[in-house]
Amino acid sequence: MKKLDVISLGKIPSRSKCTRCKKRALIHLPSHHANFCEDCFLYYFQNAVRRAFKLFPLRKNIPLLVAVSGGKDSLAAWSILDELGYETMGIHINLGIDEFSAASKAAVEKFALSRNLSFEIVELKNILGITLPEIRKKTKRMICSVCGTIKRHLLNRLAFERGFNVVVTGHNLDDEASRLLGNIVRHKDQYLEKMYPYLPPIGDKIPAKIKPLFRVEAEEIRIYCQLKGIEYFSGACPFAKGATSHIFLEALQLLEAKMPGTKRDFLFNYIKSSSVPEPEKNYKNCRICDFPSYVDVCSLCSLKERLVSTQNSTPGERSNGKEMVSKS
Repeated sequence: MKKLDVISLGKIPSRSKCTRCKKRALIHLPSHHANFCEDCFLYYFQNAVRRAFKLFPLRKNIPLLVAVSGGKDSLAAWSILDELGYETMGIHINLGIDEFSAASKAAVEKFALSRNLSFEIVELKNILGITLPEIRKKTKRMICSVCGTIKRHLLNRLAFERGFNVVVTGHNLDDEASRLLGNIVRHKDQYLEKMYPYLPPIGDKIPAKIKPLFRVEAEEIRIYCQLKGIEYFSGACPFAKGATSHIFLEALQLLEAKMPGTKRDFLFNYIKSSSVPEPEKNYKNCRICDFPSYVDVCSLCSLKERLVSTQNSTPGERSNGKEMVSKS
């Protein structure tokens, strides 16, 4: 176990005692009004994930496919699930974003090999015949939206092909609280029912999704990684410029600084008032790939068609073409 370089999330008196065991405290969690020693912080972190799993209607021995980006959240999720005894396999989609993707891939490989964990690297270029930077040049849509569509659909297909019924993502409390705020502010009611940390499978091809870190903050994950010696890639995606999600998080952080626990109360009260979403029944099957979709051609196949059309058209035709990807 590595010692903390940064002692806590907030100021802590040198003689403070651990809330749980009464030893010297090194970690202060303002949102809990609690102090922890290193061992008790790790117990708290594990317990937060155990509590999260109580909301997931899953059997204990079900294998989990963990979507890993190489960042702290996904590697922490993979690590804690392994600690708790779950059978896991990591899967990383290499988007081909030059140094960013290379560093992300290296972090995943180093983590998995050091812990003898099963994993697979999937190259976007090998699946679509094109990298994300190349896609960016061919579409007028926000590339973050396109990237999200690609990763979501590919994870569904990869899970199905490898026999997994559940996909794990590393979304944390900050991610979920800021997304909830954004959906409420923008009246995106259609997305609110999907704010639950468990989403059921769709048909027999779309796996269930779980977010075991939804109860822990980003900074708590950073401390966990430091204690566990997890070397993650912390670089920002060069294509993330213009994303608005961080603005809603900044608003919540402002409230959190004045009223610790605001983010937790905001998200947890919403989840408590919700229930496990009903399995989706109003779907078709994509006429191209046969995966569940809300329209005749799913988003991924529609994107493929558009990219092929753009590649085969003349420059004049491309400038007049419509850039559309169906929602599914």
